[in-house]
Amino acid sequence: MKPLMPNLSTWQRRHWLTAIAVMLAVTLTPLGWIQWQQLRLLDDVSTNQVDSIMWQAYQLERELSRLDQVLIQTEREPASADPYELQARYEVFLSRIDLITRIPRRDLLEGSVEYQQAIGSVRDFTALADPLFAQPESLAATPASIAQLDQAIQGLLPQLSELTRQANRAVARFLDERNSQLQQQSRLVIALAAVQCVVMLLFVSLLVGHIRRQQQQYSALQSLNAAVAEARDQAEAANRGKSVFLANMSHEIRTPFQGLLGMLNLMDEPNLTGHQRDYLQTARDSALHLLGVLNDILDVSTMESGTLKLSVAPVHIQTVVQEVDGLMQVAARDKGLELDICVAPDLPTWVEADATRLRQILFNLINNAIKFTPAGEVRAELRRRADGAAGVEIRVSDTGVGMDPTTVSQLFTRFYQADNSLRRRIGGTGLGLEISRNLARMMGGDIEVISSPGVGSVFTVSLALTETDPPEAGVSSHMGLAPSRSLRVLVAEDHPINLKYMSILLQKMGHDATFCENGEEALQLLASLPFDVVLLDYHMPLLDGLATTEAIRRLGGSTGDIPVILVTADVVNDTRKRALEVGVSEFTSKPLQADELKRALRRCGLLDPTAADDTPARASSAAPLSASELPVRLQRPIVPREVVIDAESYREILSMMPDESMNEMLETLFEPPEGTLHVLLAALKGKDRADIQYNAHKLKGTAMLLGFRAIVKTAELIEQLASDREGPPLPTGLDMQLIHDMEATQLSLRQFESVSPI
Repeated sequence: MKPLMPNLSTWQRRHWLTAIAVMLAVTLTPLGWIQWQQLRLLDDVSTNQVDSIMWQAYQLERELSRLDQVLIQTEREPASADPYELQARYEVFLSRIDLITRIPRRDLLEGSVEYQQAIGSVRDFTALADPLFAQPESLAATPASIAQLDQAIQGLLPQLSELTRQANRAVARFLDERNSQLQQQSRLVIALAAVQCVVMLLFVSLLVGHIRRQQQQYSALQSLNAAVAEARDQAEAANRGKSVFLANMSHEIRTPFQGLLGMLNLMDEPNLTGHQRDYLQTARDSALHLLGVLNDILDVSTMESGTLKLSVAPVHIQTVVQEVDGLMQVAARDKGLELDICVAPDLPTWVEADATRLRQILFNLINNAIKFTPAGEVRAELRRRADGAAGVEIRVSDTGVGMDPTTVSQLFTRFYQADNSLRRRIGGTGLGLEISRNLARMMGGDIEVISSPGVGSVFTVSLALTETDPPEAGVSSHMGLAPSRSLRVLVAEDHPINLKYMSILLQKMGHDATFCENGEEALQLLASLPFDVVLLDYHMPLLDGLATTEAIRRLGGSTGDIPVILVTADVVNDTRKRALEVGVSEFTSKPLQADELKRALRRCGLLDPTAADDTPARASSAAPLSASELPVRLQRPIVPREVVIDAESYREILSMMPDESMNEMLETLFEPPEGTLHVLLAALKGKDRADIQYNAHKLKGTAMLLGFRAIVKTAELIEQLASDREGPPLPTGLDMQLIHDMEATQLSLRQFESVSPI
């Protein structure tokens, strides 16, 4: 047998909602309907002016009587009568006609005979009176017309009196009906209140029974809560473990990718065919893209795992802006866009912030704006927060493709990209904006977006960065370092052999080195990583050493003041003068030696200046050739063995490098057809002076590093001859001289037992 009372403990949320809705519908709906009816009655009386019907009828009758009195007075004393007062009294009477015929509830009178007769008589009277009152002066002077009007009024007054009484009766009937309705509704309210009390009592009884059953289940719920808490802790631990694993995996994958990029860079040689260079560039671009994806995933994983911490320190805002502007202008110019980054004059000069993360937010927003802006301009403004709070507001606007509201609502969703051909073509991980928003929130702010399709987008970042004092004046981060201090060195060198040698050299000196191949890469690394000193090769593709130094000095701030050491074999007086003018700090000659580099670092204030040099400076192993020597060099036979190799320099290299690395360097120099020496021979056959000069310079630098003096002299001769673009054709026999020097050098190398024959 089923119980009479339902078991409320088994009810779900929808059951409770249904029960409550039914109870409210049963009890409140009739009450609401009654109240609505009463409100309608009151509103009808207020809006439709029911109680004014009688008053308007009375006013019509009264104004007609006043008009009759004025007419009688005018008839008796025509000389003292005012025609215009007579006209004004008639117009007042006409206004009362409009009131009673246009009153909202005139339907209470329109059905009566009295109303129909009175209104008809009034219209007949106005038809008679309108022409007469149109000329009040003539009317006042015509007793016959006045008598005619008075007679018409006397016939109209009784009908208006009856209309007033009829209006009074209509209002009384309406009030009686309304009172009857109110009484009926009051009786219904009483009955519904009684029903509501019964329903409420029934519901309360059900609740009491439910509460009693809940008390019996309390202990079971306690156990369930404990189990849920334990499961939640396990889920959070699993999520943290996932984030840590993802972060570690990203680190592990990124390391071999750096090696992959390095090997791809080593494969970039001038003698590659067009197809080979295209394949190599495609591989490099793909590797860089995948590395960027890994870096984004690493940032997100670090944020999720809670291990990302901001390194807050005094930051010079103008310096950060200049660094970002210097790098982003290149991308903007490539697309033909105008990029304008400005700082408000009242913005604090120094703030407490993480410079790297602040720069990352600017990079992400400006880079996105450039990517999605096919034409026009991109503008970035840094100013005080609009809400008046302490901090900085960054506003990045563009004239790009824009976004619809659906895209904006999902813009910060991880991996989200709008589904259109432009965004699919541009690509990206879809993580940059999420990372930027998380960084902004870590800095006490957030990111807002306003965008319209075809118009552009505006990203506004608010950051709670407190104003601070600048670091103590006169204290340089490069001064007062202990001799054993490990320096962070940025090396820009375009030849792989030199890179390998400098890597080993700096490692043995105890310094941490980062390598790149040209000046543009050096500028990008300076914008994202801190360094103590920059070593620049004088001759590099894209940007040479002098142009790179000039660009570094334009960065301003601590980055713009970083010491720059120029590494070259061409440091003659004119070159040194131009280098000093653009801001080069010190010079070292090729081949780079440890003691010479130490002295340059000391002169830059990066090492203890009181430490004495361990070894005296060695003269350059390959002095520049004079013009008078050039024809002699072409006529000489094979170079004598004692001047082929600088034994001291070569033994120093042997002592620093493992046999495997040394053999690899020699193969890179001598192994056909891609060895540096054979590439120069091929360039000589092609007779392209620019290609010959470039490859001769590369060969000279490598030979100087290894101490191959004969090859150095020949390569230097070829470089000097090829540098004159408008000069006479290159002398014949340069290729034979180069082959003779190569054979003599290989013969001399066999005297060193620690190196395998080549």
